[in-house]
Amino acid sequence: MGTPGADPLQFYGVRLLVKDFAKSWRFYRDVLGLTPNKGHGQPPYGEFLSKNRSVVSIFDRKLMATAVGLAPGRYAATATGRAALVFEVTDVDATARRLRQRKVRLLQGPTDRPDWRLRTIHLRDPDGYLIEIYSPMVHEHPH
Repeated sequence: MGTPGADPLQFYGVRLLVKDFAKSWRFYRDVLGLTPNKGHGQPPYGEFLSKNRSVVSIFDRKLMATAVGLAPGRYAATATGRAALVFEVTDVDATARRLRQRKVRLLQGPTDRPDWRLRTIHLRDPDGYLIEIYSPMVHEHPH
């Protein structure tokens, strides 16, 4: 983010916000021939690899709208858009503080998402594209 010592954004990928998960899953797997990432592929989330790197993921559009506090109904595509840029950081809370200091309005977060195993924030860029910034949730193990 241009600030010395700041937690740099690590590009993770593009997430397509899809209307019909099963149809999109079959398209990317069967038509384009992308390899599903092990453990992914059940609605609402799927991820595909090329040369062992995540290249694209898909997520149910209405569930994404609900997750970020936008209208999930008939016009979910209007609320969320059709794609989200996704970035990983070490400390999503510190990133949220820096963004707020820069007068960025967060749509949601920081929010723990145990089902996703992530802590996230969501915002929009100047053209309205949805951006997710996350940190993996730390799981505490009993000693």
